[in-house]
Amino acid sequence: MRIAVLPLPGGGALGIMACPGRDGRDLAADLAAIRAWGAIHLLSLAGPAELARLGVPDLPPAALGAGLRHHAMPIADYGVPDAAALAAWAGIAPGLRACWAGGGRVAVHCAAGLGRSGMVAAWVLTGFGMPAAAAIAAVRAARPGAIETAAQEAFIRDGPRPFPAG
Repeated sequence: MRIAVLPLPGGGALGIMACPGRDGRDLAADLAAIRAWGAIHLLSLAGPAELARLGVPDLPPAALGAGLRHHAMPIADYGVPDAAALAAWAGIAPGLRACWAGGGRVAVHCAAGLGRSGMVAAWVLTGFGMPAAAAIAAVRAARPGAIETAAQEAFIRDGPRPFPAG
């Protein structure tokens, strides 16, 4: 399991990866590798139907069984967060911020670990004060090919901030 690591300003790290267990990979081994890397949380950007198509319909309970806190924020392939994804994020973000504040690690995946995962990673960096262009460059340096569409780039630049003030 290849994990592209992004250190976050102020501590903690975000790991970007392809879907654990996809296409016949050993799901338990992939989840063990994520835990060995030190992740506490696993953020899935693939929804239930996509997970089934990737061959891992049981990823959420398997992640929990491996000792990871699993969070679902489904985003359409090649897409950007819609209202439902942003509502899910609002419930997920406080726990992730607390994890990062303590120096913790969070893993994020979509299908290939490029478009949606890269977009969310860069978006998170903007929440820590990094300008969008620098965040996109940092993610692409860590995970070549990340952030696949102009709409994803625009979301990073112009979308709502990932961490509301307060």
